[in-house]
Parts: sequence; structure tokens; C-alpha cells
Amino acid sequence: MSVRERTSGERGQAIVLVVAVLVVLIGIAALVIDGGSWLRAQRHLQTAADAAALAGAQNLPTDQSGASSVAISYAQQNFPGIPAPTVTFPDAGTINVAAQTTAPGFLAKIYGSAFSNVTITAHARAQVSVPAFLKNVAPVAVKNTVACAATNPGCYGQTVTLVFNESQVSTSTIGLIDLTCHSTQSNACASTAGIGGSQLESWIENGFPDALPANQWYGVKTGETVGPVKHGFEQRVGIPLFFPVFDQVTNTGSQYFFHVIGWAAFVIDPGGITWGPQGRQLVGHFTTFIATDLAAGGPIGGSTDFGVHTITLIQ
Repeated sequence: MSVRERTSGERGQAIVLVVAVLVVLIGIAALVIDGGSWLRAQRHLQTAADAAALAGAQNLPTDQSGASSVAISYAQQNFPGIPAPTVTFPDAGTINVAAQTTAPGFLAKIYGSAFSNVTITAHARAQVSVPAFLKNVAPVAVKNTVACAATNPGCYGQTVTLVFNESQVSTSTIGLIDLTCHSTQSNACASTAGIGGSQLESWIENGFPDALPANQWYGVKTGETVGPVKHGFEQRVGIPLFFPVFDQVTNTGSQYFFHVIGWAAFVIDPGGITWGPQGRQLVGHFTTFIATDLAAGGPIGGSTDFGVHTITLIQ
């Protein structure tokens, strides 16, 4: 083989190699540029789907049509231009949002028309549940036969009177409780002597700072704590107070205990406080409430659902 022929062959091999290297470089550039663009679009779409599911869930369980409309609106507000997502309801307390859009390709188009526009999808599921734990609780337990149950939605907003009779705790519809001690055993919190009026007042005005569990026993607080407690209630007129809901009362001697099974939100009406040595009662109404920063709990619509719900992304 002559030198000219050998040189020509090497040039041909070099061209093939350069073309191969260029294809690889373009592929890497497409992966970085287009892949990054598609990933950002998918994250944006997922954020829109998450927001839509959380927003729509606030209408559950009573208004699936409204939940669907709200979810679609939130998705399209958070990602303008996308088609309306598909909204479904696996059960009364759960909403699914499936969103889809397309994202353009740039360098990747050299590999075929399939990369001119790629399909981006996102899915979110939010669930409404009864919180097993609740924060910012007030030290006032209310009887389950008086608290509004979610199975009776017409009860919310209706005026009710809650009465606490220290001499007949077992028949009272409300009672002050010690939030620092709770147990699965009814007699575990044998004394509430360390809980004074100022402490109760602070819990009423600000709520107990820690998350408290349901399905446990709490000690009933009695004694002359009239003034501070009344003042605490006066500071919360018109603002929802979170009351533990009890279903059973027991006692060990003079110490009584409430078995807490759930949570209710109660709003004291103006002029609705009578709290003195001769009588203690609150006039107001129960309301529904969506709590935040809480893990999912029990199913809605059951015997422990009194209108306080939490919404959680579960997918």
C-alpha cells in the first residue's frame, strides 16, 4: 500500500471517529440541557399536583364536586397552560390528582420526532383524617354526646350551652383537665394539685404546646380557679378553642378522669361566659376545622370524628 493510500484511509477513519465523538457530545449535551429542562418541568408539575390535592381535600368529605373544581383551579394556577388534571376520589376522605403536560426538546430532536415534545406526568394523593394527636389544645374536655359529630353536619354553628358542675363531674358536659398527664390507665394521673389557675389560663389563651394523644385518660381539674380561667375564656371569645372530647368518666376516690377519644373546635359567643362559684358554663357553637402540621390519623366519619381534621399528602 502506498503512502498516499494509507494516508487517505487514516483520514477516513478520523472522520468516522470525529462523527462518533460529535454524536456522543451532542447526546451528552441533550441529556444535560433537555433532560434538565424536562426534570424541572416535572418538578413544577408535581408541585402543582401536590398543591391541587391539598387544596381540593379541604372540601372533603361533603363536597366532591367542589373539591374537584378547586383542585383543577389550583393546578392550573400553579402551572399555567396545563390541561385540566384528572381528579378522582378513591373514598370519601381521599383525593387523587393526575396531571399531564408536554415539554419541548431542543438538541434531543436529532434523535427523532419523539423527542420534539415529551410527555410529563405527576400524581398526588391527599387524605383527610381525624388526628390521633392534636396541638394547641385547651384544658376543657367536652362530652361526646354534646360535641357535634361529623355524622351530623347540621349541628355545626348551632348554639349550645356546656355546663361544668364540680359536685357532679360524672354528669357534666365539660370539665377542666390536666394536660400534663395522660395515660392508657385510668388512675395513672392521681393528682392535679400542681396545676394552678395561671397555668390553665395560659393553656386556654395559647393552647398546650405539645401534641396530645387521643384514646387516653386525663385527670379532671377541680378547685377554685375561677378568675384566671374566666379571663382566659374572655381572651378567646369568637376564636376556635380545641377541646378534647371524652366518652367515659371514672374516679378513684375524689379524683376523676376523662377518657379522651377525639377533638372538637368550639367558639364562645359574645356574652357566653358564666364562670363563677355559683355556676360554670359556656355558650357558643361547634365548628369544623382543618389542623396543620400533623400526621394522618383515623378515618373520617366514624365515632371519633367531631369535625377537626388534618390533611396529609400520602403519595
